[in-house]
Amino acid sequence: MRRRLAWLIVVCLNAAPLALAQEPPAPEGWSALEKGDGSRAASVFREALERDPANPLLQYGAGIAAHLLGRESAAISALKKAVELEPRFVEAHLSLGEIAYSQGDLDLAIRSFDAALKLRPGNPQIAAQLERWQRESGVHGGMTDRVGVRFRILFDGAHQQALGDRVERVLESGYWRIGKLLDTYPAETVTVVLYTNRQFTDITRAPAWAGGSYDGRIRLPAGGAMRAGADLDRVVTHELVHAIVASAARGGNVPAWVNEGLASHLESANHAWVRAVIAASREIIPLESLERPFGDMDSRAAALAYAESAMAARLLLERLGPNVGLFLQMVGTGTSVDDALSTLKSDPAAFHAEWRRRVGLR
Repeated sequence: MRRRLAWLIVVCLNAAPLALAQEPPAPEGWSALEKGDGSRAASVFREALERDPANPLLQYGAGIAAHLLGRESAAISALKKAVELEPRFVEAHLSLGEIAYSQGDLDLAIRSFDAALKLRPGNPQIAAQLERWQRESGVHGGMTDRVGVRFRILFDGAHQQALGDRVERVLESGYWRIGKLLDTYPAETVTVVLYTNRQFTDITRAPAWAGGSYDGRIRLPAGGAMRAGADLDRVVTHELVHAIVASAARGGNVPAWVNEGLASHLESANHAWVRAVIAASREIIPLESLERPFGDMDSRAAALAYAESAMAARLLLERLGPNVGLFLQMVGTGTSVDDALSTLKSDPAAFHAEWRRRVGLR
């Protein structure tokens, strides 16, 4: 699950101004948010807050602008101020909860949605999300919580001690190797949770074929085949790549084929499966059809989507070299893949033509 930027912006533009005022202050700021221009919005709201710091709508707008820019601590601070100034501001409670959750603060997320539900009793969406988070909190409350400089690992005490140790070693090694390759080193502590297979399914609602999940936290099912060293290392590394991509892109919308492709290509040195899956398929999924997450696909289609994406990611790394991190920053802030390639002196048409050649699409 990625940060729900689109949802937050819709709330910001439609619900929030109507919640507290007929005509919201600093209209240029809301317009900038609608266009996805976080920098302009942040500037407008900052100037407006200098004149009117006790305005909850301005604090809300500043929080959403900070979120668009990947400045989550500032976003949380502004949204907290908004609900302090106006405790009935449902949309601010909801946005605060979503962003707090994405940053690993489950307690703040629960408190925020609980406050929102009291203001909107009976709302099924708020109630369902709150219930899921409360269930997750109950599971986490019984786990051992190992907090390090770069990673926070939750696992089932002595029962998973050796597993937790191995995951930590893989994470530390991958942090430096992948960080160097993508020129990105996440500044925030990354939370990693080891679940039973049933807990993983209940909490993530991931498809049966999923080996792990990243939604701001790395979540791993630690039973069955995942106890085998090579499989565990591969899945941990795959999800770590997602965390590093999210950091590089500042949480922005990176096409699924870029995100999953990089994770699939960098998860191990063995790429034989990529060509094998593509060769065994009777069709090829066009790259433009792989923009959205693969979670709704069946196992066969998902395998092909991952293989094609891995092929595309390998090509990106070949073409962009040390500029891959910059590419992710650009795409994360709204630049199209083709425009980012052009800016970085890589011909988009040649990139797509070569990808089609490699996957056998004529």
